[in-house]
Amino acid sequence: MNKKKLYIGCALTSLPSDKKDEFLTMLGELKGKLKAHFEILEFLGINDNGVASAREVYNRDIKECVMTADCMLAICDYTSSGLGYEMGTAVENRGIPVLAVGHEKINISRLIRGIDHENFQFHTYSSVSDLAEKTIKLLS
Repeated sequence: MNKKKLYIGCALTSLPSDKKDEFLTMLGELKGKLKAHFEILEFLGINDNGVASAREVYNRDIKECVMTADCMLAICDYTSSGLGYEMGTAVENRGIPVLAVGHEKINISRLIRGIDHENFQFHTYSSVSDLAEKTIKLLS
C-alpha cells in the first residue's frame, strides 16, 4: 500500500528564539509518529543554516512539496506569511485536504479559524500525541 504524501508546514522565520528548540523538537517527534502512516515531504529551511536562497526555498516548499502532496498539515502556532501562502496554494489551487492546527493555549487568527473550504479543517491540539492522532484520523 502506498502511503499518502504529507506536507507539514509551519513558521520558521518568525519562531521566537526562546521557543525555537522546543518547537523543532516537537516537530521532529511529530514526524517520527507520522512516518509509519505517511510519506513526509521535507521542506527546506530548518537544516540549511540560511544557505538556501529565497528562490530555492520557494521551489522546494511550493513546487516540490505543496504541488506534489496528497494532503497538508499546517501548524499555525506562530504567524507565518509563508505558511499562509502554502495553505492557500494547497486549498484554493490544488484542492487537497488541509488540516490546520493550533495549540489549545495559543490564539490563532480568526481568518484561519474561519476558512470554510470543503477540504479545510481547523482543530486545536494539546500534545504531540494528540496532534499525531488527529492527523492520522483526519488525513490518512
